[in-house]
Formats: sequence, C-alpha cells, structure tokens
Amino acid sequence: MNVDVVVVGAGGGGAVLGLALAQMGVSVLVVERQPGPLTALRGETIQPNGQQILARLSLLPALTPEVVEPVQRFHFIRIGGKRLCTMDYGMLPAPYNRALVALSSAVHHVLLNRLSAQPSAQLWYGAEFQGILQKNGRVDGVVVRRAGEPSSTDVQASLAVGADGTGSLVRRALGIQAEVHRYRHGYLIALLPRPEGMRGEARYYVGRGELLGLFPAPGDRVVALSMVETDAVDALGSRGLSAFKSRVAAIDAAMAKPLESLTSWEQVGLLPCARVRTDRWVVDGGALIGDAAHAMNPHASQGRMQAMADAMALAEVIGRCRETGDWSVEALASYERARRPQVEMLQRLAGEQTFFWNGADPVRCFLRDRVFRGLDRNARLRYQTLTATAGLRTTPPLTWMDKLMAAGFLPDPRADQVPNA
Repeated sequence: MNVDVVVVGAGGGGAVLGLALAQMGVSVLVVERQPGPLTALRGETIQPNGQQILARLSLLPALTPEVVEPVQRFHFIRIGGKRLCTMDYGMLPAPYNRALVALSSAVHHVLLNRLSAQPSAQLWYGAEFQGILQKNGRVDGVVVRRAGEPSSTDVQASLAVGADGTGSLVRRALGIQAEVHRYRHGYLIALLPRPEGMRGEARYYVGRGELLGLFPAPGDRVVALSMVETDAVDALGSRGLSAFKSRVAAIDAAMAKPLESLTSWEQVGLLPCARVRTDRWVVDGGALIGDAAHAMNPHASQGRMQAMADAMALAEVIGRCRETGDWSVEALASYERARRPQVEMLQRLAGEQTFFWNGADPVRCFLRDRVFRGLDRNARLRYQTLTATAGLRTTPPLTWMDKLMAAGFLPDPRADQVPNA
C-alpha cells in the first residue's frame, strides 16, 4: 500500500501527528503494536502548551470533567515539615492559566477516536514494525506484520516517522545513534479516592531521598506517585503492601482512609524514568518524534507535551515537503532546528531537578529547600520557573544570578516584577 506518511507508534506524539496530518488532508497510516488503545494506569498533567495544541486540533472542548481535572496550585511541602513553595498557574495568561490532570487512557481515547474518524487516516492496531524499506539510498516506507496475517505488509511512504518510545526500533533501523540513560529512580502509581479538601490543588512532598506527589484527578480520585528505586521494587513488594500504605499515610494523614481501597499490588503501576539523547532526528525520508528522539525525566512535566509539540512542528514541515516533493534530510532539518532548543533546555532542567529533588544527602536537601523557599518569596523567579514547566519558553528559566537569588545568597531588587502577561 502507499501513503504520504507512515507513523510507527500511536502514543501521544504519534496520534497527534496522525490527526494533524489527516486534518491537513495528508494520507497517513499510524501503526501500533498493541492490540488496542493503551489502558495502562498513568496519570499525567496536560500543561498549558499541551492545551494550546489540543485547542488547535479542536480537541480541547472534548476534555470534559469526566476526562480531566483542572488544577491551579501545586504545593511543595517538606516531608515532616512545612510548605516550602506554591506554584500558582493563575500567574499565567488566560485562558491557559491552569494545569489539567488527566488519566492517560481517557485523553488518549478521545484523540484516537478523532484520528480514526478522519477520511485520510488509517489506524492499525496489532501491527508490529519489522524494518525500513529503502529506494535509491533513502527511506521509502516500512515493513509491518499485522496480527493474524500470514505475511508482512510493505507500506510505501514519502516519510516514515518513529514515534515508538524510548527503545525505538525505528531509530535503530534508521541508523540514528542514541545515548539512553535509565534513571535510578522510578515511580509507583496508584489511583485512589480523593480526600476531602483537595480540589484544584496538588501536593508534592519532598524529603531525603523520598518524593510523594498527590494530584487530584477526574471522578473524585487522586493520582498518587511515590518515588522508588527501580531495582528495589521487588524488595518493596516482599515487605508487603501495608508498609507502603503506612508510609504514604505517614507523609499525608489525609490519605489514610483512601488508602484502604488499595488491597493488591496489582492496583499499583510502575513508571520507570529514562533520558534519550540522539545525534540527529531526521534522515532522508525518515524522522523521530517524542521519546524516540529525546525522552526526559518526568520532573520536567513535559514529556508528552514535547512529543505533541514535535508532532505539530513536523506536520508543518511535512506540508511544505508535500508541496515541493522534497523529503530530503535538508528539507526535514527545519523541524529539528525548531524543536531542539526547548527540548535540550528541558532535559537539562529535568537533570538539575533530579539531582536536587531526588537527593538524600543533607547538603542537597538543604539547598533544594532553600531554593523552594526563595521562589515562594520571589514572584519574578517563580513566574519564570512556572513558564518552563508550562512549556511556554525555550530558554532556561533561571540564570546563575537568578539561582543565587533564589537560594538567598544575593538580593533581588526585581523580586516583585512579574512580566506583563
């Protein structure tokens, strides 16, 4: 078969790219190895830049209260101590002056349903990527094997896009070199009943080598994220669920009652964390988006958002390539040039946050808490930090001078000056 673009992977980036292209009238095939829409338990925060993208795709109105929960304030609290800082999205320009906490499967189903309804789009589930087709030294499509079919299918396309995650097979087939760093810590995820008084506000507890996030979710529920050493998950399981529940309740007493609904480890998911850095994102007739190109630690709160931003930027470039018939690396390179600055800034920012937030030694914890308290007193620096989390900037939120001011080592005469929205 022949299409303009074939996308391998129907995750956040791949599905957005497929929909954006279909709305442009581009013939696109999205192939997904899973037998159906993803159902894994994974809460996520749709940041303002992601909301803007969903609005451009005419999807934002479909995110009803059953799908997303608006959250305006994120409180950072020292475990066993006091509140350190509050990030208030109300500082940002309307209408994208809040975060939306969602359950990935619900938002993704909205996106996939809209994709499937497009006349120029096809979505194949149970289709495994087998390799790259080549013609005259450039990519000419992909080979896939669909579940239940005796032989593979050649899909010829002007552009093949790898949106298949951290361990991308497309990336390997394209010969793109990658440095994959797997972080020591991951997160245990549980969906629990929401305690009283937790509407519109999230809590993020930080301690010595310990983190707990509590995020209000649709349906009067809360997503609980507890940091854990990935290699120690089995040992944690052997100690029993009661020990895990007791520790969470000790950090936030309001969770004691909701935790009673947690009766099996099968109700708890594991989110490992990784960073991917690649030498390039595009080749003649091929491109990478999302985690396949640049996975980042979730501390940046931008992983899926950046995949969506990739998709929209690449869709614009594809429109131009389709008009000119030029699918060369030179024609595709403008996509990578447009996207790399923000991605690399966020990867560095996530690395800094991981170093300090995940630390267990007293020096790092002292500096972390001092910076949090400094941000709470400094509206200018708090705003700059928030715009990075919200995906609204491509440059680092804090200079070295700003960091010294946030830590209280230098005065800031502009502490109350928030940029005009």
